Amino acid sequence: MHWLVFEEGGLPDGTEVAYYSRGKKLLVGYKQGSGIVCSCCNSEVSPSQFEAHAGWASRKKPYGYIYASNGVSLHEFAMSLLRGRKSSVKDSDDLCIICADGGILVLCDGCPRAFHKECASLSAVPRGKWYCKYCENKFQREKFVEHNANAIAAGRISGIDPIDQISKRCMRTVKNPEEAEVIACALCRCYDFSKSGFGPRTVILCDQCEKEYHVGCLKKRKIAELKELPKGKWFCCADCKRIYSALQNSLNSGEERLSESCLGAVRMKLKEKRMDFVGDLDVRWRLISGKITSRETRVLLAEAVSIFHDCFDPIVDSATGRDFIPSMVYGRNIRGQDFGGMYCAILTVNSIVVSAGILRIFGQDMAELPLVATRIGSQGQGYFQLLLSCIEKLLAFLNVRRFILPSAVEAMSIWTEKFGFKEIPPDLLVSYKKTCWQLITFKGTCMLEKMVPKCRIIRHEETEAEAEAETETETETETESDAPDE
Repeated sequence: MHWLVFEEGGLPDGTEVAYYSRGKKLLVGYKQGSGIVCSCCNSEVSPSQFEAHAGWASRKKPYGYIYASNGVSLHEFAMSLLRGRKSSVKDSDDLCIICADGGILVLCDGCPRAFHKECASLSAVPRGKWYCKYCENKFQREKFVEHNANAIAAGRISGIDPIDQISKRCMRTVKNPEEAEVIACALCRCYDFSKSGFGPRTVILCDQCEKEYHVGCLKKRKIAELKELPKGKWFCCADCKRIYSALQNSLNSGEERLSESCLGAVRMKLKEKRMDFVGDLDVRWRLISGKITSRETRVLLAEAVSIFHDCFDPIVDSATGRDFIPSMVYGRNIRGQDFGGMYCAILTVNSIVVSAGILRIFGQDMAELPLVATRIGSQGQGYFQLLLSCIEKLLAFLNVRRFILPSAVEAMSIWTEKFGFKEIPPDLLVSYKKTCWQLITFKGTCMLEKMVPKCRIIRHEETEAEAEAETETETETETESDAPDE
């Protein structure tokens, strides 16, 4: 059952864990993928190896002595996942655990064991979930875990459901080990936090701008007075809530076909290359989130990954060797890097993905575009510029102030001369990263920015009125030209 901890839906990546013995913390690390990144060797190891690094290789019970930062052992967490897991018939034994015979069996919902009704001392086949005596005994033992010295030392608080808190925000997560010194409350700029329970130093994260706040600082500044950790999404201000809502609407709306008036530059470049389309040029763009996918969008995201791999050198984590690009496209976390707020912008031509970009919006302050590329066979045809224009119009509609991206030195002149970006001075970049520490920078690149131009929102009624006026003018002109000469 312990493998459930590292499966999808188990312990979140980045969760801080520690090995305890006799009420003392011996070793610290954080959960990542299918293992634990150990602080003593800075490498990903198995729970058994983590136990060995803590000096207790002979104990051979890692899951019982490795705790999350709110006092829950990995064993206890695995038990909670087991209770909530839907059991499959194919996972269960096909022989009775008592008499080793087959026949009509009652299956335990907590483990693979199977029983004859009579062998389990049941008067009737139970309705709903049923747990065998072995599982029931385990559950009973877990009830006394909060009195365990290791659990208390790890932060267990009586009266609070620690399992429930795992899915909320009291868990300490290691977000970016290399830049941990810049992570602080956005209001008081202090780095301390409460790793267990709920109080003034509990840290809460805005689900749009991703800034961190002390609960006490929010109350002191009269921004929010929280009595408990909110369920679902939480936003630090009305602007973040508005931006998130607009992005969700964009996801739900799906693709948007671009009008012919937007395709002038594309038509011109195609004509220059003698590739002018005969007939319809169906160009569409859309925003996709890897967290909300369908069969159609999964295909589009896979094509975006392929384009980035074709156009960029691999972006690989030096410690694990894992490729960052798919995680960024699908908005997944990898080795403490939080990519959950990323969206993928897609431009298609006649249903083929030609350009893609990864977008993340840090509230109204700024947005970043860490990767953007065009399919190799479609480069130089104006599609890159068209996708960038669509993204800028979205940011203008959302009232985002500045647009930031990394650029290779040899490509800087294109960004600055053609698209209006300018290089960010080092001291200003440091200032930006103090409030948006997740901002992605790549070695060997320069960080550029531009202010997002304000957009004029044209109402539907205005558009119809302008169209009617143009039609009337054209009719009058035609009438005058058709009139006989006097």
